[in-house]
Amino acid sequence: MFRSFVSIATVAFLVALSGCKKPQPALPEVTSAAEVLERMVAAYHEARSYQDNGRVRLHFKKQGGGTDNVVDQQWDYSVAFARPNKLRLHVYQSAAICDGQKLHAVLNLDEVRAQVLETSAPEKLTQQNIFEADPLLSQVLSQGGAAGPPLVLPLLLEEAALDPVLEGAQKPDFLPPEKIDGEACYRVEVKRPDGRLVFWIDEKSFTLRRIEYPTDDFRKGVEEKEGPVSELTLVVDLAGAKLNAEIEPAAFEFETPQGGRVVRQFMVPPPLLGQQIGEFKFRGFDGKEVTRASLAGKIAVIDFWATWCEPCLKSLPNLQRAAQRFADNDKVAFLTVSVDNDDVNDDAVREKFAAIELSLPLARDPNVAARDVFAVESLPTMVVLDAQGVVQDYENVFDPDLAETLPQKLEKLLAGENVYEETLRQYTAPTPQASTTESQMAPAAIAKRSEPAKLRMTTLWNCRELSSPGNVLPFDNAETPLLVLENWQTVAALDAKGSIAARHKLDLPKQPEDAVISFLRTTVDAQGRRYYVGSANGVRQLYLFDADWKRLLAFPSDDTHQGITDVQFADLDRDGAPEVIVGYWGPTGVQCVSLAGERRWQTKSCENVLRLATLADGNTLLATTALGNVLPIDAGGQEGKPLGGGKRFVQLVFAADLNGDGQSELCAIGPSKTGEQIEPGRNAALGLSLAGEILWQYDLPAGLPANGALEFVTAGNLLSAAGQWVIAGADGSIHILSADGTLIDRFNSGVALSGLAVAQLDGQASLILASPEGVQACAFAR
Repeated sequence: MFRSFVSIATVAFLVALSGCKKPQPALPEVTSAAEVLERMVAAYHEARSYQDNGRVRLHFKKQGGGTDNVVDQQWDYSVAFARPNKLRLHVYQSAAICDGQKLHAVLNLDEVRAQVLETSAPEKLTQQNIFEADPLLSQVLSQGGAAGPPLVLPLLLEEAALDPVLEGAQKPDFLPPEKIDGEACYRVEVKRPDGRLVFWIDEKSFTLRRIEYPTDDFRKGVEEKEGPVSELTLVVDLAGAKLNAEIEPAAFEFETPQGGRVVRQFMVPPPLLGQQIGEFKFRGFDGKEVTRASLAGKIAVIDFWATWCEPCLKSLPNLQRAAQRFADNDKVAFLTVSVDNDDVNDDAVREKFAAIELSLPLARDPNVAARDVFAVESLPTMVVLDAQGVVQDYENVFDPDLAETLPQKLEKLLAGENVYEETLRQYTAPTPQASTTESQMAPAAIAKRSEPAKLRMTTLWNCRELSSPGNVLPFDNAETPLLVLENWQTVAALDAKGSIAARHKLDLPKQPEDAVISFLRTTVDAQGRRYYVGSANGVRQLYLFDADWKRLLAFPSDDTHQGITDVQFADLDRDGAPEVIVGYWGPTGVQCVSLAGERRWQTKSCENVLRLATLADGNTLLATTALGNVLPIDAGGQEGKPLGGGKRFVQLVFAADLNGDGQSELCAIGPSKTGEQIEPGRNAALGLSLAGEILWQYDLPAGLPANGALEFVTAGNLLSAAGQWVIAGADGSIHILSADGTLIDRFNSGVALSGLAVAQLDGQASLILASPEGVQACAFAR
């Protein structure tokens, strides 16, 4: 309610508490109020730990009296800290916990309620690196409540915390001392242009116990909303504040909330998506009014811009190129709306358009509908309405590819499809949880496209009809040998020429909200009946389908686990009926499930499973865990000793019979290592023997892939020889390795890959690459 009432002066005071003045040595006796403040700063700088149970209280009375007109609101404001980098904050709608290894945060906001921020912990905490962990977290800490961020953070973490407080203020002075919880406190008053600030400081320990904030500027914001008020106070009580107290380690432990999903940055869905727009009225330059009614029955692209907005002027030519493709279609309307102030006249707007040679329809916004109806907070902003006035797309950043991406969306709308659902799914789809090594990597830049150095590559076809294609599943169907995941909830069947033979909208339940699929597996039973199973990293359920894509099973039905990581088919008991093997985050480990949903067994000690692989013998399952082990699991669910004794950290393992001898070759992914030295931020492909010996190592490009759901290792026979490992690098590169790890060739795809497979297309060995640009098939020859 009071989120917008934060005084600029108050926020500036709290956020900018830094400087270069060092605290003076403690004196035997206090001689001035300024010295009390200095000794307080020194006490916090020297403290090895701190904790409190703080609360913010905002109190005032509205005009008119009576208990209904008394406002008394409180927020959490607690801090626990241990040097150098352990922290627990509960402030307003946020909780942030740093255990020295990872920083986690959750926000009690509807837009991001299911998201869990996870970043690597800095070696030494500062106020700056806490705020830089995430923009939305910073906003909530700074402006999510009346008092701004906790003052104890700069006291603990910054060099000269009070310099900004004293700048422009009168000399600090004493007020009569008082007690809090029986402890005598100095009261130091600082008179500032925005009002009086009062510190309550413990006389013995110099711990800060209470802050009375200035309210002169703050009152103006309150009265704009509430009318005249009286008895306005804004106070932070730091109950239980202690320096150098022993803090239980559990205070810095973080547990992912049930249903939470890990993200590297909080993602807020665009406003209004899927909602019908309210009534609006623009003034067209042709003398006509543009309203919701006048656009009814048409797909409307409305672009909000201003003459002073440079990104707008860069974006508008792209919008015009998109509009030219629909110039002869009276079902699509384009409108550019200037939100310039009244002091910019129509001629100035026209001149700006003429300067960049634009001919799009122009309008003005005299009724500020951009702000009040379209929720425009930044420029450029583009809103796409369907024929019923429902918001189908909402873009509030500069898109250099707009001339290509917008027409694709408009074609779907003309075909009667919704496009907003795809966008919303991006905010509810799971984000793969990262291991410790992965989370320390930075995203990789996409390398410029290049050709193979040794092999001759031929492009067989490109399919650009799919929307957001994902992982690819090849299988033995001559008519449709490829299945491609599309938009997390659809499977597209492609024929050998790259044409879409069918689309299967998956029968997924409406609950849970993370009912999506990022990977797909298939198998047949002894009677030749085909089955498919799909799931995604971090979601609650897997979904089993028959050959006609009828959903047979959603498993598990309970909600007692921390999320699925991998799913594979296997017939471990050799009875001709395949089972579903499921790996989980947390202590659930690995489970074996029948096609009817019966849980056959569960491992006893395996935790945090990252990947599953079934060996060619059909009797042994391999599981990699967050501990870096490769564990063999037999047909009854019994775990063996880690391959190789767990001497080499391994994150993922893949099995394939490349030589056709009935025995599996193993390719693992783990940190790159030279001698005993691990190279930070770089992974390597590792050849493993069935005994766990490292047979070879091939270093991969550094960084994380842009698409965290990409299954980036596959196997097959692209050449007239034994099979090969094919691995996608984080930079979009493709690496073709022989069974013994020898590099056959590599090239750069030039795109952020979302799918990778080796398939037989009309007898032609082919490499299949999926990306946001479409699906491509390539063949190779020596």
